[in-house]
Amino acid sequence: MRIALPKGRLFEPSMRLLKDIGISADAPENRSLIIRSNGYEIMLAKPSDVPVYVTNAADIGIVGSDITEESQPDVFIPLRLNFGNCRISLAVPSGSDIRPEDMDGFRIATKYRNITKKYFDSLGLDVRIIPLSGSIELAPSLGIADAIVDIVDTGTTLRENGLSEIHKIIDVYAQLIVNRISQKSKFEEINNVVTRMENVIENGY
Repeated sequence: MRIALPKGRLFEPSMRLLKDIGISADAPENRSLIIRSNGYEIMLAKPSDVPVYVTNAADIGIVGSDITEESQPDVFIPLRLNFGNCRISLAVPSGSDIRPEDMDGFRIATKYRNITKKYFDSLGLDVRIIPLSGSIELAPSLGIADAIVDIVDTGTTLRENGLSEIHKIIDVYAQLIVNRISQKSKFEEINNVVTRMENVIENGY
């Protein structure tokens, strides 16, 4: 079975979960992006690429729900996992009394273009989306944007960059995703993995 895991903040809890269901593997000490262990092939990928790998090469993967909400990949999502909890929120310069419904025509910096558009469309507002791939918090202070939409955990990064969270758009969490062809061709094997993960989560992972 091929498993795609995200590098970054979800990697370690993902590896712990695999270990807890009996898929034990050591993190690579070099720059290798494939870990082979007891018949399993674990591929390490940029988080946004995990659904691409699951759609085209891997059988299952673990990824944040922000990624699947943004890219809408053609995968099966059988399970919400009990880690990686945070949120995607709208933030503005601290001290501003602007409300989301007042932002018609505003410039919004984000790497979540589709989520941002969907949110402002729901308010009936037309905003200009400024696509960025990192350091989103810099945009308002540099005059590039009036507000940002970004992933938020504790909010410390926002505060340190003079921003305040004014609205949570969606909750974010880790989830298991499954290749649709593998779901049929390897049904028993994948169903066994899902069941073991469910048991681990129910017992307080």
